[in-house]
Amino acid sequence: MERRARKTLGNLGERLAAGKLTEMGYRIISTNWRCEIGELDIVAWHGDCLTLVEVRTRRGGRAGTPEESITPVKRQRLQNLVEAYLISHTELQDGKGQPPPCRVDLAAVEFEPGGKLVRLDLIENIIN
Repeated sequence: MERRARKTLGNLGERLAAGKLTEMGYRIISTNWRCEIGELDIVAWHGDCLTLVEVRTRRGGRAGTPEESITPVKRQRLQNLVEAYLISHTELQDGKGQPPPCRVDLAAVEFEPGGKLVRLDLIENIIN
């Protein structure tokens, strides 16, 4: 798949995921937060838990499932991104300088080759 088509597909997956998260009671505070080491797709509050959501979108089965794309290297990058986000957002700390409870969720979005949405699943706490 060409780069532009991948980006378009990824953007669609992120929009659908943001909609589902909102329906589920998440309060989205940021999308596509970037720093020098990468990007967080969605940052949201889920109750009192700061939730960083990685959106993985696939069309057809050739590239595997969204879940399979979360390799150990990707997990480490996500952990590093969480730390970078918390360091850059000290206003989220409590009165004792502690960050809020947080977790990383995965929004797994899959389409048929023809473009029909097959599934959009949320998997909580993928790093632990």
